[in-house]
Amino acid sequence: MLKQIKWNLVTLAVLFIVLGVIIIMWPDEVMRTSCYMLAAMLMIIGVISLISYLRKDISGMLYRYDLVVGLSAVLGGILVIIKVDQLIALIPVVLGFLVTISGILKMQNSVDMLRLGHGTWYVAFCMAIFNIIFGIVLLVDPFGKELLVYLLGAALIFSGITDLYVTISISRRLAGMERDTELEVRGK
Repeated sequence: MLKQIKWNLVTLAVLFIVLGVIIIMWPDEVMRTSCYMLAAMLMIIGVISLISYLRKDISGMLYRYDLVVGLSAVLGGILVIIKVDQLIALIPVVLGFLVTISGILKMQNSVDMLRLGHGTWYVAFCMAIFNIIFGIVLLVDPFGKELLVYLLGAALIFSGITDLYVTISISRRLAGMERDTELEVRGK
């Protein structure tokens, strides 16, 4: 299970790095495309819910809200398309929140590393602090939109790199502890 968690975290970290690079290279296109993808997903969910509602027998449908979900999702998709520029302004805030949460998680991981006796726990702790600062700056938005988008890309890259460092450090420490335990058991 720990190996699966490790690889999930590594994959997520690599995705953060790739997303950061893509945002830096094509900031406007990424923001606009993200909004249109959200609109498309909402509309697909809405249409599927509406079809599901219309195809089911009414006798088993009491307290099922497929019609409401379907119409709401379609309406939400249309709203996203109409208000795409306002939503683009929200993307850095949402991603800033995610970067901040990622930093807080890394802070907990650094404390876990300390508790495991990992000698370089303070490196992860410092990375977590920078990660949190990056996230808060994105949330507060003291810069113009252009610089904020580049900062967002840099923050995602930094967050991905620090996630990789922390994940690999913790997994190495746990593997070392497991080897030590096996050696002790064999030695007795």
